[in-house]
Amino acid sequence: MARSPGYAQPGDADLPADFPLPVPAVAHERRRDLLRRWWRSRGHQRNLRYWMLFRGLPVLLALAVLYVVTGFVVGWRDAYDVSLGIESPAETKAPVLAWFLSVAGWLVMPGVAGAVAGYVVSDSIASRRSRSLSESFPQMITKDDLRDILRELDDE
Repeated sequence: MARSPGYAQPGDADLPADFPLPVPAVAHERRRDLLRRWWRSRGHQRNLRYWMLFRGLPVLLALAVLYVVTGFVVGWRDAYDVSLGIESPAETKAPVLAWFLSVAGWLVMPGVAGAVAGYVVSDSIASRRSRSLSESFPQMITKDDLRDILRELDDE
């Protein structure tokens, strides 16, 4: 067996018995373990990355599948025109499938773009905020204070 330089072997005589040996690296991780580790790491992602991986990606994959299926059925040019609203879905070979693509083109794509823009703007604002909202607005109105204000307004 070939010896790697720098690594202690179990039979080395010049090393003490309690010398820690390095753990051998696993050559390949099983797909199930890799997927499970990826799924468990979702809580460590920041706002935009989390949304894109666990919310946006499934929606975009479903939209891509719908586009590919419609492209094979009605033709790629017609699928493109229908998804952008250039052509009516009723004028295609498969109008039911084209209607789904048309609705997805009008609702899903702007929704995903708006969500990404919203996360980018909120991250930008949060990183630039120098003080918290409780410091900016220290006075909180309690229910009792609100009742007193409303009673005063009723008395007038």
